Amino acid sequence: MKRVLFTLSFCLALFTTPNAQVVKPASDASRLAADFSLKDLNGKTHSLKDHRGQLAIIVFLSTECPFSNAYLERLRAIAGDYAGKNVAILGVNSNPAESLDQIREHARRNKLDFTILKDDGSRVADAYGATRTPEVFVVDGTGALRYRGRIDNSKQLDRVQRSDLREALDELIAGKPVSVAETKAFGCPIKMVRKTNAAGEQSGVEEAAFNLLTGSSRFANSLVPQKKPAAKPAAAKKPATAAAPTVALLKPVDFNKFKNAANGKVLVINFWATWCGPCVAEFPEFVALDKKYRDQGVKIVGISADDIEDIKPKVIPFIKEHKVTFEIVVQETDDPQEMIDVVHKDWPGILPATFVYDKQGNLIYKRFGIIDRDELVAEIEKALK
Repeated sequence: MKRVLFTLSFCLALFTTPNAQVVKPASDASRLAADFSLKDLNGKTHSLKDHRGQLAIIVFLSTECPFSNAYLERLRAIAGDYAGKNVAILGVNSNPAESLDQIREHARRNKLDFTILKDDGSRVADAYGATRTPEVFVVDGTGALRYRGRIDNSKQLDRVQRSDLREALDELIAGKPVSVAETKAFGCPIKMVRKTNAAGEQSGVEEAAFNLLTGSSRFANSLVPQKKPAAKPAAAKKPATAAAPTVALLKPVDFNKFKNAANGKVLVINFWATWCGPCVAEFPEFVALDKKYRDQGVKIVGISADDIEDIKPKVIPFIKEHKVTFEIVVQETDDPQEMIDVVHKDWPGILPATFVYDKQGNLIYKRFGIIDRDELVAEIEKALK
């Protein structure tokens, strides 16, 4: 089934469910944010229009995404620092697989004292074009969208060079325009299964299908459960011990040189991370594709978005478990947007992401989200002709 991108702008048609409403702004101003009504963890309804006259931070969160959870302390600090400056934070959970009880426990355990809303059906996420967690939107007192994107440039607090959300808030409070009004958020996809068009662009559908197909938890910090191999007969020879895999580092500035070194072969690059559930679920497909095509002029490379300090404890055990024989590198940057910008301007920061280049190094296929194996194989076969 062909898949269709469904990303809406901020002036949207009416959506209605028992727990969520998204309403098209009456004005024709293109920057007006869609109004919505959602229930909080106690069943009380909150609307964006309730915050007219305030700065409202809408932040899409997940209870399970490590990237989202890495920002909770920073969000608590922002809530405290701006409490007396007429700023409200609305945390929105749009993940279908995360229950209300799970969200309540997550908020209690992490001492989240700002408003948390459950977005049933992910309608508000769709309305805002939110695709990952964490991702923020700042709406001013008139209802106009003033900033969207990341909270800051690095998951690691000690590596933050620009606090984009705080910068935007400070400028708005001072009556100034936001100097950087849009950045690319990086993190876990809000929904795991997405309808996609021929350009490789996607929108979300119910995540239950993903879980049924893969048996995977959504944002696994561990591997997808694998069946244990059948016990070998006592007489079977022990396989030779494989050499420990090595993982190199790749700076964004070196990406094009790295890509061009494969000219003469069809190059398939998969961006992934061990903390990304969909990446983990689809990874065995790349192992199988490598075995099938490596002697036919196809080079497969995995570029991991894991932290450098996680190479030994997470990345290497993962690739050993999956018996990976293709090249694995870890991106060396404190700012994921640096890699995003050099790879493809339309990449929204979603993982997994897959790019296919022909023998001359031209991009012929891109996919943001879980691959369609048949579609990917068709592109590889076409490029080999």
